Amino acid sequence: MDFREATLNDMASFDKYKNICSDYLLSYLFMYQDLYKLKMAENDGNIIIRSDMAATNFFMPLGDTEKGISTVLNYCKENNINPVFTKIPEDFLDIFKTFHFHIEEDRDSFDYIFKNSDFIEYKGKEFRKQRNNLYSYYRDFSPSFDADVKAYIDRCKEFTLKYHNSPNKLKPTFKMLDNIDLFDLKGGVVINEGEISAFCLYEKLSEDMILSHVELTDNSHRGVHAYLVNELVKNINEKYINKEDDMGIPGLRRFKETYNPHFMLKKYKAYYEQK
Repeated sequence: MDFREATLNDMASFDKYKNICSDYLLSYLFMYQDLYKLKMAENDGNIIIRSDMAATNFFMPLGDTEKGISTVLNYCKENNINPVFTKIPEDFLDIFKTFHFHIEEDRDSFDYIFKNSDFIEYKGKEFRKQRNNLYSYYRDFSPSFDADVKAYIDRCKEFTLKYHNSPNKLKPTFKMLDNIDLFDLKGGVVINEGEISAFCLYEKLSEDMILSHVELTDNSHRGVHAYLVNELVKNINEKYINKEDDMGIPGLRRFKETYNPHFMLKKYKAYYEQK
């Protein structure tokens, strides 16, 4: 197999896989391929995604999953690679079990799925923190929300350079802003006293779900994110929002958990135990 970087020309190859989970979108692969050292190969109708960020591992093959697994196993044998599969959704586990893999949960890769109606009023004691932060934000500022994020691309870049200029955030965010039309991204911008305080970008996955690619704030107030999300859900019709995984980052996990996910889209890893 010949592995290469994903390009925008691969769009049609990935369109049929939008409903699996966040990891199998071309937008996700394109956005994070440098950070996670991701490459792809097309082999006999299958798409094989490989990560070399740490030890080499392979995402669940797209297409004929069983045939794809066999292809990867042969490739690993020929190249002396220990075969490890990651990002496996629960619905596909039975296929991997036929190959006698050891299966375990990959908690760091679970997608957070939120119910958008929960964010409209932040009702109930479980959303007390967000509700209080939002009220506090309204007391201190008079923000506005503009859903025409395309009108602010250059300003969003300036904002990202100012507040989120680490390579792990900067390059992926710029990739999405530069290709906002190609990926048909929507979003919104929080304006406060004439300046951007936050912005978001999302992609429509289905009639019921969107995927949040970018949510950045200037951290000027603890309520700015609660306001951003609250305004976003008022401007969409989908019932759910997928906010991807937490990458195993403790602070990010705690933050996402405070927003009370409706459910977690579980993913697994499969490997052969070393004798």
